[in-house]
Amino acid sequence: MSEAWKHLDLQGGGVQSANLLLLKLIKRRRIAYLLWLIFPLGLHRTYLDHARGAWGYRLASLAALTALLAPWQWLAPVLLAGMAAFACHDLYWIDRRVTILNKQLRMQVYLRHGDAMAPSFAGRHAQGGEAPPDRAPSFAKQEALLRELARRNDARNQEHKPGET
Repeated sequence: MSEAWKHLDLQGGGVQSANLLLLKLIKRRRIAYLLWLIFPLGLHRTYLDHARGAWGYRLASLAALTALLAPWQWLAPVLLAGMAAFACHDLYWIDRRVTILNKQLRMQVYLRHGDAMAPSFAGRHAQGGEAPPDRAPSFAKQEALLRELARRNDARNQEHKPGET
């Protein structure tokens, strides 16, 4: 399928504009895993909207760096091992998190409340079963009209049979 639709925004409230919005918001596993490669900065958690976890990585990195420069150098390997364990857990966590976030984003985009109805909108059927004047009659009404026309034609044909005077 052509990718041209991604560059054409009709500025409407339809499916095309919803798809464009979703395309901008959706989270991608590849980006999350690439950001995971620099896990001490916690950018993969920030990308996946988990600020508390991101700050946890950053604070642990800062604490490990501080421990290396301070007299408690024995604490740095402990902090780094803990971060590595959490980073290994994040390899599993990223896939689930992307799935959950993308599902939420789809629901937000496709189920969002659009523009209000036009003031002249009277619903699918007007009061009393009659169609508004600017609309075609319902199928049931059309069928009744066709039956009436057929009955009239039959009656007319009975009156004017060929060969009779």
